Amino acid sequence: MQRLFTTTAVALVFAVPFAAAANAATLRVTFVQTNDIDQFAGGETRGGFARLAAVVNAERAAGPTLFIHSGDTLSPSLLSGIDRGAHIIDILNRMGVDAMVPGNHEFDFGAEIFRARIAEATFDIVSSNLLEPDGSRPENTIEDKLVEIEGVTFGFYGLTTEDTPTVSSPGDITFEPSVDTGIEKAAELREAGADIVVAVVHTPREVDFELARTGAADVILSGHDEYLMTFYDGRAVITESGAQSERVVVTTLVIETNEDGSVVSWEPEFTIVDTATVEPDPAIQAVVDGYAASLDAELGVVIGTTETALDSRRASVRSQETAIGNLIADAMRAAVDADIAITNGGGIRADREYAAGTELTRGDILAELPFGNRTTKLELTGAQVIAALESGFSQVAEGAGRFPQVSGLSVEYDSDASVGERVLSVTVGGAPIDPEATYTVATNDFMAVGGDGYAAFTEGTVLIDPADAQIMASQVIDHVTAAGTIAPAIEGRIIAR
Repeated sequence: MQRLFTTTAVALVFAVPFAAAANAATLRVTFVQTNDIDQFAGGETRGGFARLAAVVNAERAAGPTLFIHSGDTLSPSLLSGIDRGAHIIDILNRMGVDAMVPGNHEFDFGAEIFRARIAEATFDIVSSNLLEPDGSRPENTIEDKLVEIEGVTFGFYGLTTEDTPTVSSPGDITFEPSVDTGIEKAAELREAGADIVVAVVHTPREVDFELARTGAADVILSGHDEYLMTFYDGRAVITESGAQSERVVVTTLVIETNEDGSVVSWEPEFTIVDTATVEPDPAIQAVVDGYAASLDAELGVVIGTTETALDSRRASVRSQETAIGNLIADAMRAAVDADIAITNGGGIRADREYAAGTELTRGDILAELPFGNRTTKLELTGAQVIAALESGFSQVAEGAGRFPQVSGLSVEYDSDASVGERVLSVTVGGAPIDPEATYTVATNDFMAVGGDGYAAFTEGTVLIDPADAQIMASQVIDHVTAAGTIAPAIEGRIIAR
């Protein structure tokens, strides 16, 4: 186990004007948390790294502060689709992150890109449950971390959600059980002298609460669900800062100590900062503006006009047929001359609405499809297609990204039926699907290898493999460019009963 002390934290301890002596009765230590932030510029009124930096700087000026990143940042975004997240690491290097845990989206471009990006980080990547094929921890990560502030020792460990192999592309990197790892790491850190154990995690909410229930941490700073949340039950703190730093959770621990510096008790104070009230940090804003300018020059070219409204909001593409989903699936199907196309709604990412008459640019399409996925072509039986659709509808209530957007078929399903028994009917080309017949299917390369739960796709015959496939976004750009004017609409391809 590595015993480390952050220079940032130590410098702050000596810099604050009210720094207490070793026998101080009260110590205030603040955590500024971000998670699920990939849109580097933010929105017009809130979010983005420059506003986040302003929050961090203000807290550091007030007292001992640790800036924590709970994962999901290298992807997905428009610029990340081009530079594979290099600009994110550059920005974070300038902000002085004290600890970051990898999220599942850190693996969207594969294990080698993950390794390359974390090698560029000048801050600590804390990862306790990731393993390389040889059983070692990924290079340029640390398994845990101890930080001492005015005599109080904080122990940090990090966890990445175990479903990353399903929702992303970590390759040969494996994931140890989150809760078991957390319990083990907490014990190790307490034995090493930690007064307060902090879990920096990118895990589902149920895992967060299990960590709290089992005493695996005192403070759990989480990402992944994109909730805006503060929780304290008298024993453990759990927080999450929504997404995109539109709002930032600031947690201050008020720690009572004995004269010998030992911790008697602590309690949290929570502040939720709406970054619409924050003036962006000028230094980080200048970096952001530089990236935005280079991106605009490349992607601002108009490729066509939509005569109909388009809706790529997260809640829409993960729960229902959408016009933009139809557009994307149609372009994929046409590009590889397939009978049908199925793509996951969670891969449509810009989370916005386009009014009828909107001119579409290359940037718009790349913002919707930022992962760099390629369109593969499979041959599947009708039964395998039905099984794939069953998986697509299996987590509708949870808003999972596996919800299908389709072309060349129509499907009726019952969301109240048991999982695996929800598909009521499927037609292909106007005729009922034949379970014994074979169909050609366009899908993305992530789903083709079973991503997002589409295990049925791995049972088919590969007709166009990823090495020979084209980028999905490029196919959609070409489709729109060739048409000039498009008018996708909701047509009854997906009907919920």
